[in-house]
Amino acid sequence: MKNLRFNIWAIIALSIFVFACDSTEDVDPDVKDPQDQNNGKDEEVAAIPLKELFKDHFPIGAAITPQHADLGTNHGEALVKHFSSVTAENVMKPDALQREKGVFTWDGADRIVQFAKSNNMKVRGHTLTWHSQSPDWMFYDQNGALLSKEVALDQLEEHITTVVSRYKGDVYAWDVVNEAMFDWDPNGEIIYREDSPWYKIFGPSYIDSAFVFARRADPDAKLFYNDYNSIFSWKRNKIYNLVKRLKDNNIPIDGVGLQGHWFVGTSEEEIRTTLDLFRGLGVEIQITELDIPVYMSNDEPGSTVYTETFSTRQKQAYKMLFQIFLDYKDIITGVTFWGIGDDATWLDKPGRKAFPFLLDENLQPKPAYFEVQKLLN
Repeated sequence: MKNLRFNIWAIIALSIFVFACDSTEDVDPDVKDPQDQNNGKDEEVAAIPLKELFKDHFPIGAAITPQHADLGTNHGEALVKHFSSVTAENVMKPDALQREKGVFTWDGADRIVQFAKSNNMKVRGHTLTWHSQSPDWMFYDQNGALLSKEVALDQLEEHITTVVSRYKGDVYAWDVVNEAMFDWDPNGEIIYREDSPWYKIFGPSYIDSAFVFARRADPDAKLFYNDYNSIFSWKRNKIYNLVKRLKDNNIPIDGVGLQGHWFVGTSEEEIRTTLDLFRGLGVEIQITELDIPVYMSNDEPGSTVYTETFSTRQKQAYKMLFQIFLDYKDIITGVTFWGIGDDATWLDKPGRKAFPFLLDENLQPKPAYFEVQKLLN
């Protein structure tokens, strides 16, 4: 009798198990829980491409090299999957396009533009006028003396006109002038970067001229002033006053590029204050060089391992930033990362990896990616 009762209960248990298995809903084996932090592939499958997440709000871009513009590479695949805009990291800067006076080198820039056109992506041009990565002949004569205003102005006009005209209709926005304002000056006494050869020759008027030349070359392109540390009071007010002066004098400027070289501990209040300030000028805002290293400051000891602490910090930072961007989508017309994934960034140093992006070293979504995705799901 004891054995009979045991067999009956065994049969009942087996029946319940079979019934439970048969009644379970079918689960797509390729759609995984995005919170599974132990399998990067599972996360990537669950991810919605960035360009799809933000398609109703603003383009999502990446700074790239010509080598990235190739669908036969992992970078090319990631670009087409996740991004709707590209920026040339270096090959549209003055020294790359015209290292020798009158001799233009278009190959790298052309390759990026053609890649973008072939894959229905926008192109931001960076940059037309900058004190850095510009050839000496733009500023100095053969004896090393500064050029006259007349000669320097003619050369600036020729460069801007030639470059913008070549990409008219293909480059929708240009960083016309880059980093012209003095940086660390808490008393606000030094306005412009006075060590710039452009400033030494012209004073601030070269900024006005550059925007005029760009507008003449392509009346439809959006024209931006671009700078870093723009969210901090000592610099933000200088940029505000510059843009206001240009607009008051009918100099054609459409927007301000805020270089997003920020830390995981960057102040939300500072960013919102900056956006509110520029909103009052009636200009567009683009986040032009976004990368968020995992450190709280430059002084924090570095690591080559992406720790749980780094991941937590970055999740919080990117969630906060993209919530702000969505809150100001009426004036933010583009967000561009200064790179594609953690495999390559200008922020890396020996023994100190920055891990600054939403895609990891294998170009797969990181936990921070899914924090951003939640904002739109």
